[in-house]
Amino acid sequence: MTIHELCRRGNLVVCCKLRSTILLLALTLALWIAPVNSQTSTHSVFVEVFASTWCEPSSREQVLIQELSGNKSHTAHFVVFHLQDAWSTTDAVNRATEFDFNFVPSHALDGGYTRTSGAIVDTSEIDAASFRSIHLIELTVTKAINGNVLSSQVAVAERNGYLFNGEVAIYIVENGIYLNGSEWNFVYRGQAARQGILLKPNSYQVVSGNWSIPVGVKAGNLEVIAVVFDKGTLGKYGPYAVQSACSKDSVLAIPEFDHWMLLVVLTLLVNAFVLRGAPARSGLTAYESRRGLSGKSSSR
Repeated sequence: MTIHELCRRGNLVVCCKLRSTILLLALTLALWIAPVNSQTSTHSVFVEVFASTWCEPSSREQVLIQELSGNKSHTAHFVVFHLQDAWSTTDAVNRATEFDFNFVPSHALDGGYTRTSGAIVDTSEIDAASFRSIHLIELTVTKAINGNVLSSQVAVAERNGYLFNGEVAIYIVENGIYLNGSEWNFVYRGQAARQGILLKPNSYQVVSGNWSIPVGVKAGNLEVIAVVFDKGTLGKYGPYAVQSACSKDSVLAIPEFDHWMLLVVLTLLVNAFVLRGAPARSGLTAYESRRGLSGKSSSR
């Protein structure tokens, strides 16, 4: 017997109570956030790498970057800024200046939470940064290419239940570039958007951006890297990044509970309670309730 049927039989009080209960369960589950295991990464680390094609350590570093980015967990996302070579940009020079980097290779994690000058990125360093306590943010990234325009859309959701003041940056990188027998990936090409956001508890916001694909860049090799910075955690070099994601991700590396499955189970339990308790309240036997009788015997 459904809640609607209970209402039609006059059990309005029961009906209202059950509807209120289910509504409360749905609301609670929608807002409930599972606690993060201390041994589990809290976010995908944003790694800014500064390299040059003529630098042999930078070339070796690409092998490690490819291994780390190739795993399914995506514990880190990379943007490789090139300096003093054919792929160097003004943005790369300015960013290196902000970090006080004078050597290649160098790298910074999460916007300067840790930085190392004159050395390649280290796996243990990334792991350590991924465990730190942060404001939990969920990211979903999509991209579409129409002609020479790359369109990107980033959905940013607050997952801690309190106000978040931050900034979203959408980077465009190119993969699969071969030079002198070496493959280079995550080469910085530009930014599609950089926008401040203010998220209310458990809310989300969508940030979009278009980027014109220049001549010589293969559209099929382009990837979108989205990064969220927390303005509430300022370091020497600016706000720290608290989440990153790419256009290849379907879900993030943050363990989250499947709200809908639990809601379905609880709803079934509530309905089972209604089916068991309704006949007694309505004066019908279980058999009569199943047959849809109204207290009358059926004629043969």
